[in-house]
Amino acid sequence: MRVMVIIDHPYEESFNFALLDALKAGLAAAGHEADVLDLHKEDFDPVMRREELAVYSQGKFLDPKIGGYQQRIKQTDHLIFIFPVWWQVVPALLKGWIDKVFLPEWAFREADAAPLLTHLSGATAITTMGAPEFGYNVVTEMLLKGTLEFCGVTNTRYINFIDVSNVSPEQRAAWLAEVEQYGRALGEDANVI
Repeated sequence: MRVMVIIDHPYEESFNFALLDALKAGLAAAGHEADVLDLHKEDFDPVMRREELAVYSQGKFLDPKIGGYQQRIKQTDHLIFIFPVWWQVVPALLKGWIDKVFLPEWAFREADAAPLLTHLSGATAITTMGAPEFGYNVVTEMLLKGTLEFCGVTNTRYINFIDVSNVSPEQRAAWLAEVEQYGRALGEDANVI
C-alpha cells in the first residue's frame, strides 16, 4: 500500500515529528511505502491570491507545485495528516494546502458535487493538542467530513493526543507505540483504516 503522509509542524524536534517517525517505522514494518510531504520543507505558500481564485472554479492552479501534489495523491492509497491543533483548528499552512490542492474538477465535480477521489481507501488525521481536555475542534467536521468524505474518501479515522506538554515520558512512549502499531496494522484489518 502506498501511503502519503502530510505533516504540518515548523519544528523537527516536536512530538509531531516523533509521531511521524513512529508511523514510518510501522508502515515500513508492514511493507507499506510512505511518501512524506513536509509542508514547511516545501516552503509552500498557503495564501489563495486573487489570480489563483480567478481560475479556482475551473479546477486550475497557477503554482506548479499543486499539480505535483495532485499527482502524488493520485498514486496514493491512503492519506495521513499529522499536525498540532492550534486554537481548535488545523494550522494555516495545512488549511491553505487543502484550499489549493483539493480543487473542483479534480477532487469533486462542481456541477453536482460528485466526489472524484474515490480511489483512496481511507484517510487518517493524527493530531496533538496542548489542552488538558478534548474540547470541540473542527478536525472531524472540516478535514475528515467536510473535505475528505465530500471528495469521496469514505473511510476516515481521527487519532488525537491531548495535553501533550504535560504528560509523562512513559505516556508519550505509549502514544508512539500506538501510532507505530497503527502503521503496522493499516490495511491488514478492515477495522483499521
